[in-house]
Amino acid sequence: MPDGKSEHLRVVVIDDQLNMRKALFRIFDKTGNYEVEDFGNAKEAIAWLKTHAVDLVITDIYMSQGDGFEVLAYIRGRAMQNDIPVLFISGEATKEDIVRSVDLGVSDYILKPFEAQDIIQKAESIYAKYKNPPENIKKVRFAESLFFNEKYAEAKKEFLIINEKFKPTARSLIGLAQTEAKLGNITDALELVNQAIEINSMYYPAYAAGADILLGNKKKVEAIPFLVKELKINGKQIHRRMLLADIYIENIKTPGNFDKAIEQMKLALHDEPTDETLLLRYAEMLWNSGNKEKGVHYCLKARRQNPESTKSLMQLANFYIQDGHPIKAVNMFSDILNKSPNQYDVYLCRAKIFEKLNENEKAIADLNKIPKTIVVLRLEVLKAKGRIYAKMGKIPDAIAACEEVANMEPTADNLARVGLLFIRLKNYRSALGWYEQSTLMDPDHSKYTYNLGCCYEALKDKKKAIECYERSLKLDPNGKETIVALARIKGTPVPNSKAVSKANPPKAG
Repeated sequence: MPDGKSEHLRVVVIDDQLNMRKALFRIFDKTGNYEVEDFGNAKEAIAWLKTHAVDLVITDIYMSQGDGFEVLAYIRGRAMQNDIPVLFISGEATKEDIVRSVDLGVSDYILKPFEAQDIIQKAESIYAKYKNPPENIKKVRFAESLFFNEKYAEAKKEFLIINEKFKPTARSLIGLAQTEAKLGNITDALELVNQAIEINSMYYPAYAAGADILLGNKKKVEAIPFLVKELKINGKQIHRRMLLADIYIENIKTPGNFDKAIEQMKLALHDEPTDETLLLRYAEMLWNSGNKEKGVHYCLKARRQNPESTKSLMQLANFYIQDGHPIKAVNMFSDILNKSPNQYDVYLCRAKIFEKLNENEKAIADLNKIPKTIVVLRLEVLKAKGRIYAKMGKIPDAIAACEEVANMEPTADNLARVGLLFIRLKNYRSALGWYEQSTLMDPDHSKYTYNLGCCYEALKDKKKAIECYERSLKLDPNGKETIVALARIKGTPVPNSKAVSKANPPKAG
């Protein structure tokens, strides 16, 4: 961490090419000076950066989900750790890209292909410039690193020292404000935000911090003025504009709020006219307001701009279903398939609509038309088959589909789903194995632990069943099923209820 608090510097590598991430990991890990975190897209990296302290970010410019400019804009726009070094890497950067990156505050860039020593030298050079600022900035950075490491009491102490010893800045005041908010001192936090704004009324991270503090305390209406001012100064933030639009829509009874929401969406679309999430959210607003023709228009525009995604088609189909015209949804997909029968993602969409309409045989028929060789759809197809076969009571077929899902994507939820299907067959021995794996992956999930207890109880292992029920109850003290099961197996009355017979079988959730 900065200021010599650790021997290793934490570097974040962002690139959608796995081979490049592996290469960069090896290059930096081999030096013995870096702790490397890597991400395949900008969105995941930004989500991680919101709660972690770092010393250096290395990101590709062009990626499938977000880009390097989005990462750079996020870092430079936040209230804390906004000056960490950011190194761009690219194989096709144009002169315009380089100018834009400089305007956003990139530390340096390097073009692919590059030698290992070249990128190490770049990293060391920009970090050397970063680590030797004035004393007050060093102190602020240290306090910010404590904040990101969730050491809020220590961070508060450091920020107070900084603001007493040095002339308070908007950055140091906002750092303290966010720390106070984490400690639950909301009134003090907002007062500090206002002090920061008085010092520098153009410091938009202060408005962003004020909005986030209020939003975190469910005071959305109060957050509106902060969001408006933030976006007036730093407008190219489509997600913040969508957030503001959503707040206006939630308070649509206030005169003028719908028009304000539409205005925010139009401004966002001006900056990012092809963003799928933005287009579909705008379509939803228009549809719900009664302007259905334009709602359809923007769904279809999202499809044209993002032809590899079916989100727009599914949203349009859901519009038709909500409007009481499910046949329109089916016909829309059928028309597409009549023109181009090899659009297998459309078969998947139509199957999901048939599933919603409880036309399960038709749904399975569509899913069976999708070849197993279409790898990008295979997981979604199997998940849909698992759900539909379970609804149809074809549990062995559902198990086969869900087992394949669990092998492809071994998450706790997918493993537990197989276990639950085996419980439906009363095959508790097989269910036990799946729930043991799911609780190992997610030990704090009360329902998985409860179902594991059901398996043990059915297999006459009373001791382990009680252990599971007690652990599940500790995780969720209000779990009614667990309370009943624990009373049943112990032969004691259910609290505040009549005694439950010991003969009652376990019932999995």
